[in-house]
Amino acid sequence: MRLLLVCVVLAQVCLGENPKVVFSDDFEAPSTQNPPANWAMWGAQEFKVPANYTRDTDLPHSGRACLRIYHPANTRGYVVSAPRRAVQPRHGMIYTVSFWARAERPGRALFQWTAYRSIDPFIDAPSPGSLSCQVDQEWRRFSYSIREGLDFFADESRFLLLTFHATANAAKEQTLWIDDVRVSERPDPHPVALLDPATIPHEPLQHRLRPGERLDFTINRAERLRRAARDVGGISFHRICGWTGQPFNRQGAYTLCPELEKAIRELRLPMTRFYGLGDEPFGLESAIDKAAKVCRRVGVDEARCVLEFEEQSASRSLPPETWARGVRYSVKKGYGFHYWEIANEPYSSLWGKGEAFPTPEAFIRHFKTVSVAIRQVDPHAVIGMDIDSESIRWGDYLLKQLAGCYDFVAPHYYCGANVRKLGFDEVALTENYRMLDRALRIQALLRAYNASRPVFQYDTEWGMICGRADGRPADENDCNANIVGTVHRAVRLIYYAREGLPRGASGWQMLSRLDGQGMGILSQQAPDKRFMLYWLYYYFNRHVGQWVLRTDGTAPYHRPRKGFERFAGPITPVLATLSEDGHEIYLVIANGSWRRPVPCRVHLDGFRTAHAEGTLITSDDLNGKPLLERKADAVFNFPVRTTESEATCTLPPHSVVFLTLNDL
Repeated sequence: MRLLLVCVVLAQVCLGENPKVVFSDDFEAPSTQNPPANWAMWGAQEFKVPANYTRDTDLPHSGRACLRIYHPANTRGYVVSAPRRAVQPRHGMIYTVSFWARAERPGRALFQWTAYRSIDPFIDAPSPGSLSCQVDQEWRRFSYSIREGLDFFADESRFLLLTFHATANAAKEQTLWIDDVRVSERPDPHPVALLDPATIPHEPLQHRLRPGERLDFTINRAERLRRAARDVGGISFHRICGWTGQPFNRQGAYTLCPELEKAIRELRLPMTRFYGLGDEPFGLESAIDKAAKVCRRVGVDEARCVLEFEEQSASRSLPPETWARGVRYSVKKGYGFHYWEIANEPYSSLWGKGEAFPTPEAFIRHFKTVSVAIRQVDPHAVIGMDIDSESIRWGDYLLKQLAGCYDFVAPHYYCGANVRKLGFDEVALTENYRMLDRALRIQALLRAYNASRPVFQYDTEWGMICGRADGRPADENDCNANIVGTVHRAVRLIYYAREGLPRGASGWQMLSRLDGQGMGILSQQAPDKRFMLYWLYYYFNRHVGQWVLRTDGTAPYHRPRKGFERFAGPITPVLATLSEDGHEIYLVIANGSWRRPVPCRVHLDGFRTAHAEGTLITSDDLNGKPLLERKADAVFNFPVRTTESEATCTLPPHSVVFLTLNDL
């Protein structure tokens, strides 16, 4: 009988009937500190106001006290469970948080898991998820479960902090009370067999230069590594009928003025992308015609233009029949479009949108039926999907469940690093090297899940998207497109073109308004002016040859902040390519240091230099406007000294240099 009782108890534990409590707080213990002992203020220092996080004995849910969280309007403070009380998850477990909450006025509060790889020092890890809570004056119970191996990996998200925001709208004043917080752990009866990218062997990021005091390297035009990934220098349009009223307005009239059209053509775009074609007021077929017209007018090969049909925020989906109708129309008209991207950011539910795909399973069903419909009418179709590279459910899980259905993935490798918090060098270098390492991990997952067929990354949106301290969006943060964003993108483009990760990429975005310059390339409100990013792409696409050349030598290395040492790399990454005829060598070099000039010497084997030209992009204003009043405000001729077998110069800090060397 005793053995039988033990077996029953063990069975109940395994079935989750007796979960283990790993965190709890009912706020009954008296506390003289704010916030109470098990909690900590989080976020920017300016919002850490102890009086906003107090133990409250007025109307608790149970017992004598609860936690009061006050959020003043237009602030961004919040509270987390104290790091010393962090939940340290185990493999194969389900973690369920439950709590009671009420608010001063109806609205949405936000609970989320904040994850860290380390808490000494703090090193971020992907968050397992969040819960939007509709609250009012009545106490209500909320519960939320996450699964190790599906929502997060214990080896990566090693420390989990409970995080409470009094309101999901930072602009509004709100008071939230929480009580009886509890986290329980139980074995997952149906664990998901996903591959943890942290445990899959993947190629380290190749820097091609060793640490040294100066940039000093040798190029031999006979030592070719591979063909350059020339398609990475693309720029995405928004929609056919864009938010700026370009390139068409809502009535379907073409609105690109000749000056803007010429400026886009002079970028020599290797690829581009339009989304939301099926959501335009003039209909899907007309939108496809208009996409073809834009490609012809600005000189982009239709075969290198990605088309996506569905509403941009994934709030509505289109049935397979509509997708098939649009693709059939394109084929019948003889257009060259063959890159089809099914849904833009279907994971938009992560930030409160994406009603069409509330779960990955909903998107999986949609993708399977739509991809079949497309392939039936377009035998040359190249079909892709967007993934969230930081989410297991919307990344790893989709890659596994849809293996065999997709030809490419678009991870949208945006970087949200804050230059004021981290500093210029960290944003330009460490954050790029960290993002590139993630791309290599995704590539390893693609190979593992698609062993029998080649698939690739073809990113359709990327750039810097650092928001503002006041909560305004990235489009209104000038650093995303001034010298900070320009050098950040230059470093990424160098590695993208040199290492072939991804195969193609289009940065965000072609057209902007002057009141939102943070992603600016061009604006119809100033057709005679150019953004700094425009000149980056202008010169970059002219300095990527056919063949990547080996660079054998040294460069000074940046030593990252504590906890990110593994992302050390050159201050001055280099892209060296050779023209198709072998008579020109192109160099693109970024200096990711804000203060340090770097001497540079290039040795040339098997190449006798007859002439050299250089162009420099730089600006000393961290707060400068991205839109240049004059090209000469940021773009300069750059002197380089040459002999037949050598080129020397000094790279200014925070700059991008483009060199063309012609042989005798």
